Amino acid sequence: MGALLLGYVILLLGGYSPSNTSLIGGWGVDAFEMLAGALCVANGFVRRRGRAVPIVLGASLMSWATGDLVLTLESLGGGQPPTPSLSDVFWLGFFPLAYVAVVLLIRAEVRRLATPHWLDGAVAGMGAASVCAAFAFKAVMRATGGDGLGTAVNLAYPVGDVFLLLLVVGGTALLSGKDRGPWLLVALGITLNVVGDTSNLFQASFGHVGSLFNAFAWPASILLMSMAMWLRTTQPTALAEPRPSGYLLPGLTAIAGLVILVVGTVQHVDRIAVALAAGALMVVGIRTASSVRGLRALTEERRRLSVTDHLTGLGNRRYLFEVLDGFFAHRPAEDEPPQRMAFLYVDLDGFKEINDSFGHPAGDEVLRALGGRFRSALDHGDVLVRVGGDEFAALLMDADADHAVTVAKRLVASLEGPFRLEAVSAQLGASIGIALAPDDATDSASLMWCADVAMYRAKLGATACALYEQDLDDQGNRLRLADELRVAIEESQLVVHYQPQLDLRSGVVSTVEALVRWPHPSVGLIAPLKFLPLAEEAGLMGRVTRWVLTEALRQCATWRTSGREMSVSVNISASDLLAGGFVQLVKDVLEHHRLPADALVLEITETS
Repeated sequence: MGALLLGYVILLLGGYSPSNTSLIGGWGVDAFEMLAGALCVANGFVRRRGRAVPIVLGASLMSWATGDLVLTLESLGGGQPPTPSLSDVFWLGFFPLAYVAVVLLIRAEVRRLATPHWLDGAVAGMGAASVCAAFAFKAVMRATGGDGLGTAVNLAYPVGDVFLLLLVVGGTALLSGKDRGPWLLVALGITLNVVGDTSNLFQASFGHVGSLFNAFAWPASILLMSMAMWLRTTQPTALAEPRPSGYLLPGLTAIAGLVILVVGTVQHVDRIAVALAAGALMVVGIRTASSVRGLRALTEERRRLSVTDHLTGLGNRRYLFEVLDGFFAHRPAEDEPPQRMAFLYVDLDGFKEINDSFGHPAGDEVLRALGGRFRSALDHGDVLVRVGGDEFAALLMDADADHAVTVAKRLVASLEGPFRLEAVSAQLGASIGIALAPDDATDSASLMWCADVAMYRAKLGATACALYEQDLDDQGNRLRLADELRVAIEESQLVVHYQPQLDLRSGVVSTVEALVRWPHPSVGLIAPLKFLPLAEEAGLMGRVTRWVLTEALRQCATWRTSGREMSVSVNISASDLLAGGFVQLVKDVLEHHRLPADALVLEITETS
């Protein structure tokens, strides 16, 4: 059929002048349009889903084709058919069927349309329709003559075109985020039909009837819409947020509506055009308010997700520090009593065995169940968070030591019932360390440290809970830290920060100082002044120095390979110099990374 249309266009360009009763321009075009409509309807009976769209669209096309056929029959006598005539009934019947088909096609393309998408479509459609109405209705009034029925029929065409254009432009805005082959062909066909109607309307207003463009536009539009139904469609999906280009059409048509209203203040503009333009701007206001609400909801949701543990639904470590930092940042008024808080650090006993025996899915199920049990043991207003792994924390506002111990015992008691795992049950225990603010600490990291130390003592003493006591916990804490530092060195958990040293004469950074830090899993980053003395006492200093030398020279080699002639400075202690084999260690590490001796600067620490 495309070849037939192409041949017809070639005839038109070659000077062929069609008439209503000619073999090609009359009967041939009528048969062509009727066949295209019938093929569209036939598509509805051969497809498995979405049959309503091609059947309704095909019915609308056949209604238009029938109008052309009736016009051909009415023109057999040689005279001009009256206005209105029987052909107008079928032409006007095209519009309601086309409305239904367009709406069904939009619904078939997407499974769900959110409110913003509908509003974007309404803005685009009403804005475009207002522009069309502003120009089309002037031509109608010039062309309108005769009785009231003739005037009504003449007005029906531009009104039908305006609302059809509203649906097409609105649908294009709705579906801007995806590639929609069938929709694009239907939209192009309807647009071509509307342009043909508008062209015919303007020609009639100046006393001209028929044109080569109209002779081509109407059969071409029908063929495009029929072809669209034979394209392969994809499974309907939920419509995603439009791409940035999807906002262009609603934006331009909204501006056009605003221009219509401004022009209407200085000269006459048809009332329908003004009403459509005002409606478009009103929908813009609704769309803006909807966007603001959606943005606020999105911000709140992102905030909630950022402070929520995805597994248990409890607060996470970020939320814990927000609450703690807010507590310590608060400065009570002079007549206000000082704030108090008890921090309970909970470490599960036996959880690792569950993970090892039944797998991580079973462990996750236990953690989810724990959240409910722990919540039931706390009072209203208490904060429960999952710190990470099998560690939890509870914050009790305005609580003293006695109340904190009572709540800790309730938390342990909540674990007494077994956890059902497939065909077996598992039992858990807990060790809880308690620290009080501001008695034990005046900042977040120190409070967590104190509670962690108390929890470790509770675990060693096989007691349910323990309050932080500085005199008792200092020695035990140092032993525990030494053991954790040994593990951190073995597993390369230390990190090196590099402090640049600038040459003031050249302005070039030629040397960096390697500074070791310990990111402790419970209390955060520990400075060297706090853990290096402990390393000296525990006999770990040599291992720390070896690790820092290796890491610093590895990084230095990387810089030099990339073209930066850098040297690195490493602090060493007196014990490193006194230890046997230190010189050989330095030589071996330099040779391993293929670095010259001047790539390394050794500095003796101030405390040596």
